[in-house]
Amino acid sequence: MDRSEMEHLIFRYLANVATAEELDRLSDWILKEGNKEVFDTYVQLHLDITTSVGKPNKRRIKKVLLQRIQRDKKRKSRLSIAVFTAAILLILSFGWALQSGLILKSPPQPKSGEITITLDNGQIETLGVLDTKTVRDSEGNTIGTQKNSKLVYTRTPDNKELVYNTLSVPYGKQFSLVLSDGTEVTLNSGTSLRYPVAFLPGEKRTVFLSGEAFFEVASDARHPFIVTTKGMEITVLGTTFNVSHYPEDDRINTVLVEGAVSLQIKKGSEVALAPTKLTAGMKGEWLKTENEISVEKVDTSLYTAWTLGRLVFRNTSFKEIRPALERHYNVSITNNNLLLDEQLFDASFDIETIEEVLRSFSKGYAFEYQIENNEIFIQ
Repeated sequence: MDRSEMEHLIFRYLANVATAEELDRLSDWILKEGNKEVFDTYVQLHLDITTSVGKPNKRRIKKVLLQRIQRDKKRKSRLSIAVFTAAILLILSFGWALQSGLILKSPPQPKSGEITITLDNGQIETLGVLDTKTVRDSEGNTIGTQKNSKLVYTRTPDNKELVYNTLSVPYGKQFSLVLSDGTEVTLNSGTSLRYPVAFLPGEKRTVFLSGEAFFEVASDARHPFIVTTKGMEITVLGTTFNVSHYPEDDRINTVLVEGAVSLQIKKGSEVALAPTKLTAGMKGEWLKTENEISVEKVDTSLYTAWTLGRLVFRNTSFKEIRPALERHYNVSITNNNLLLDEQLFDASFDIETIEEVLRSFSKGYAFEYQIENNEIFIQ
């Protein structure tokens, strides 16, 4: 990646308008030796002058930044003056663009615990699970209707460009979405999905996932359906499968219930190795530190039980169970019992409260815990 492309990606990141693909490329660039320090410099410079954006004083900003250059030169920083100069120009340009209205300011974030949809103009709307409402685009056109915990997009075959929405589901909740092609997606707690309001004729149907979702893809041999997560693409024509990849996970799991899918590891825009094909009843798992996808036969119901409101664990460590409980019950768990984290459990829950769940685990392996509001402390 050359410097102009890098600056473009950082600019879009700071403006909060970067696409999922751009964020992937930026993330890959940051992981390369020496780049994180450069990136941190841009971010810190941006933070240093954010308070000046409303009424920018360029002379003052330049003075502050030049002082910083001199300070870091004395410290023999690895960063060159060229990088600082580029950062100054980028951040000043960002401030001017923001003030001039060329970049939309980020809208106020919704209260935690609310299901939200981010529209094409950046506007965020909340979706209550008991609501019945019409969803409109930035021009007031109807694009979908919501009834309770499902949002259904209308078919708009005359679209000539891709317009994206993002649906975000907080911890403790689930939500269903029917895309314009008829594909139904169930989003688990702590999940977000970025998708086109309408797919374009002759183009692939691509969506971007962070978290866990169950897909029932509408069959369309001419338009492959692609689920993109960080570092992997899952390509299908029409099938039923589950994908799990939360930001904190070190692996991506794809479990195929019906049909066939192709898994492909990607490094930026490049393919890292040949596609791996799954057939019904198989799980493909990519540990992101490895360069291969492991495949095994599984009981798919264990991986899709969450769509029925159930939590099922089989020979699972408590360390892996904890984040699932946090998402399902919207709690935070602090575990000070390191031996407990390594303990393996078989368990199933559906209507139990979090206290009943903890009590059940403590019968299998004795430990003490305290619950304070939504925080749990294990000793």
